[in-house]
Amino acid sequence: MWHKDTVEWIDIELTSYCNIHCPGCLRQEMNNEVGHILNKSYIKLNDLKKWIPPGYLPNLQVINFCGSVDEPTTHPQFIDIVDYFLSFTGVNIATNGSTRTVNFWKELGERKVSVFFGIDGIDQQSLEQYRVGSNFKKVQENWRTFINAGGKATWQFIVFDHNHHLMEKAKQMSIDEGFKKFRTIWSHRTNSGEVKYG
Repeated sequence: MWHKDTVEWIDIELTSYCNIHCPGCLRQEMNNEVGHILNKSYIKLNDLKKWIPPGYLPNLQVINFCGSVDEPTTHPQFIDIVDYFLSFTGVNIATNGSTRTVNFWKELGERKVSVFFGIDGIDQQSLEQYRVGSNFKKVQENWRTFINAGGKATWQFIVFDHNHHLMEKAKQMSIDEGFKKFRTIWSHRTNSGEVKYG
């Protein structure tokens, strides 16, 4: 059993919005069950302040905007939310990287937060195999802006049969582009029709 004094990490889905259509996402796999509630809500900053005030969780080290179902950067108060949590803990963000403007990504980078960019390819053709609706050039422009502004970026690569041969090229690209880390993961999602490698 957990106690508030032992909590070190909290995952938060800030919204039910996402801008792309990954076939393995629960938004797609369970659309008949959840479609009617998607793209309708955001958690308000004032509610977050009530639920997680400074000092309430004395060992809290990271708030993770996990992006498992949502795209956290679509939240209109996102920078303000990041600033609130940075005032007393660390912040990690998982994103598809294809939202907003370079000004937004510059602001985020200046806060030196950790961002995991979901990039499962090395160009438009390989990226959109899974990240349906994403734009590789826009993602690239955003990560470059974020990194150049001081942000700590991780390239996260979900391994599939269709892209496993690109892994080493993607890893080298991540080094050339200034990413701090390259992370490979194997998806736990099984009903998408996508073939997971390994």
